[in-house]
Amino acid sequence: MATKVNFIVITIYFVIYVGSSSFKVSGSSRVVGGYDAPYEFGRFHASLQNVTGSHVCGGAVISLSRAVTAAHCVVGADPMYIKVVVGTTNLDIGGQEFDVKSIDIHENYNYSLRTNDIAIVTIDGMFDTRTINVLEVDDISLTEDDPVILTGFGAQTPNGESSRVMYALNLSVFSQETCEYAMRYSRQVVDTMFCTFTQIGQGTCHGDSGGPLIKNNKLVGLVSWGIPCAVGFPDVHTRISSFADWIRSKIN
Repeated sequence: MATKVNFIVITIYFVIYVGSSSFKVSGSSRVVGGYDAPYEFGRFHASLQNVTGSHVCGGAVISLSRAVTAAHCVVGADPMYIKVVVGTTNLDIGGQEFDVKSIDIHENYNYSLRTNDIAIVTIDGMFDTRTINVLEVDDISLTEDDPVILTGFGAQTPNGESSRVMYALNLSVFSQETCEYAMRYSRQVVDTMFCTFTQIGQGTCHGDSGGPLIKNNKLVGLVSWGIPCAVGFPDVHTRISSFADWIRSKIN
């Protein structure tokens, strides 16, 4: 019954917003409808910033020198113009800042289709394990209604100002079939993606791209695309279980 209700809500808002386009990375703000993230979430969340210190995208710490993020966040970018800040839920207080040494984008990434939307950023140095936790990559594929947690510095409104404070949001994995139908005029939702949706007013926005979704303290997804911002459509994420072997091949 819940899936049918969600489907009706999405269909109504899809008609209203049929002209909207895909999730873009310009600007950044906060997770829509979220709550103040507890300190421990800052231990694995990476903020990808430009040289002026403005948050652009999220990421997740996956080794002592690497963070994983969405490919669309870093495609075409010069590593020398990216900073990685980790170890804090407040970008104005604490945290460690690192230069980026290299970027490894998935070889089959497609910008238009947003398939294989994953990349690994290698920092110049090592994360301090006293303040950083390395997230384990989850091999198990998510199923409908699985609970996940999103963390991010992303936006309250389209193209809104970035939040310096991290927010978190409890979400549920949405029906893949219903998501495919709801998003059919935007992009195709493929098996290497999964969707989340709870209610209107909760979801991702600009600046959340690349941010981690976790389940049982393991990395299960990265924010990839959607129709901004929490207006009644599912958010679409890179399914980490589909790329677990690729990630390990790069960090090993």
